[in-house]
Amino acid sequence: MIPIHRLAAVAIFLLLVTPRTGAAQSYDVLIVNGRVLDGSGNPYVYADVGIRGDEIVAVGALAGSDAVRTIDAAGQYVTPGFIGLHEHIEGGLGSGILDGHNRVPNYTTQGFTTAVINADGFAGVWPLTLQRDSLERLGHALNLVPMVGHGQVRELVMGTEPEEVMRHATPAELDRMRALVRQGMDDGAFGMSTGLEYTPMRYSSEEEVRELAKEVAPYGGFFMAHMRSQGRYSKWLLPSHMDHPTQTHVDWLDAIVEILDVAKAADVPVMIDHIHPKGPREWGVSKATTQMIDQAWKDGSQVYLNMHSYDGYSAYVTLVPRWALIRGEVPGQSAADDFPPVDYTGMLDNLRARLRDPDLREMIRRDVEYEAIRQGGAENLIIVDYSDPDLIGMSLAEVAEARGENIFETAIWLQMNGLDQPGGVLWMAKAVGMIDIEEWMRQDYTGVALDRMVDTGDRSSRSTHPGQFGTSGRLLREFVFERGTITLPHAIRSMTGLAAQILGLEDRGRIAVGQKADIVVFDPETVRSDATYLDPYVYQEGMNWVLVNGRFVVDDGAPTAELPGIVLERQREGRVRPRTEDDAD
Repeated sequence: MIPIHRLAAVAIFLLLVTPRTGAAQSYDVLIVNGRVLDGSGNPYVYADVGIRGDEIVAVGALAGSDAVRTIDAAGQYVTPGFIGLHEHIEGGLGSGILDGHNRVPNYTTQGFTTAVINADGFAGVWPLTLQRDSLERLGHALNLVPMVGHGQVRELVMGTEPEEVMRHATPAELDRMRALVRQGMDDGAFGMSTGLEYTPMRYSSEEEVRELAKEVAPYGGFFMAHMRSQGRYSKWLLPSHMDHPTQTHVDWLDAIVEILDVAKAADVPVMIDHIHPKGPREWGVSKATTQMIDQAWKDGSQVYLNMHSYDGYSAYVTLVPRWALIRGEVPGQSAADDFPPVDYTGMLDNLRARLRDPDLREMIRRDVEYEAIRQGGAENLIIVDYSDPDLIGMSLAEVAEARGENIFETAIWLQMNGLDQPGGVLWMAKAVGMIDIEEWMRQDYTGVALDRMVDTGDRSSRSTHPGQFGTSGRLLREFVFERGTITLPHAIRSMTGLAAQILGLEDRGRIAVGQKADIVVFDPETVRSDATYLDPYVYQEGMNWVLVNGRFVVDDGAPTAELPGIVLERQREGRVRPRTEDDAD
């Protein structure tokens, strides 16, 4: 038996050499006096945070400790770095090393430290090892989460020509797509993304989507989806054109059910991207949708959402239907893009000729009026670019009233006298209902996405969305501090701990010892976004310090030249699906 006095001596020695909260230590970065929101959804605590290298090594009372750099966060909140769950920055990073795009200042100044890339089913680079190597060689400010793109896999197997992709896959083609999904997961993808309103994915069967989603399950992957429809009709479909085999009618609830079926059949976490039903006819559908998702959770499926909390979005809205502008008829013509390829030669003459035909004129009128409602209604369609600058900032309703015309007549006039593009106008469509924004924001399973691209504020595009610079500021200022829709701990959790859970990240998304040092320090008095639909190029205020892997990408409110981001490695383990009666059959 060891003598008591020797045990006491050992205990004293261990106390002297074991780091503990409050003991004087040395850190690379020390954040003191802040209100720590740890990302769990709990209220804040007063604590200091000590960082060495890329890791949080101490949280607590660290007074008297030494540090290379000390940040006094008195009166400010200290949170995990924010995670954007559906982003389109991979192309900008790859091409922007000389002009600062890989610094991603519009993301870092919002507090975002991690972004999911290859959203909507497109990666652009195959194999994914080539994308990873390229991104790591160029360097970037954010941590990146790569996905396998459904659309890319489909094109690799089926081709890109209309006759090749405007159909369901054969069993042999589906097998080849399965193999490519597995290859992408072997190459480090976190799961599969799809954009079921986009070519070529809109031609896929529900079976194809379910079967490909199953391939990510053994890897611990997840499935994320731009739904097949965001309203009464998918974006590529108009009431006048439903006579082609590819023009299958899908409404909002059909699209929700498809994703819930994927979650159940594939037994993987699924995430519905940038959820927003379009147009007043759909406002309020969130109530039924959350009931369906709540039931899915009760039944054992993990179903998440992400959203950006804006009532408007930037898109190439075309009120005058494309079919009325092109030469000839193109079977399966999309209302949202130019696939199958079309010929706009003589666009205005083509439109005039069709308007002279009473039956075609009535079809055009019906499509114009439907599209105007889908995009938010005439009072919510705002002109952001037009040949006459005096009209910029006016709504469709205001222009129609000023001209003494109805909506249809004004849409035709705008096309005939406007920009040399389908529709003639660049619109900002405020088509999302506040009732739905707030309903989904309150849910415990809703994360945050910008759904935006890299931007250095060079004002290169009139269609830039204010969320490109101000998503987190709008969320915090308007919906937390002003409207009180959600609490601050809930908002921070949605951008941090919840997002990390969706991605299966165990070492990010929280303020805790052992977590990676992705950290935001923001001032609740000044955090805000002044970016608007007409003036989106306004950097967000209030995010005073942002660290990625322990290095400052925002310092005293200004973006730095640091590029500490990495392409993350998948961490969640796969699990074997239990056999069911259906499997036995």
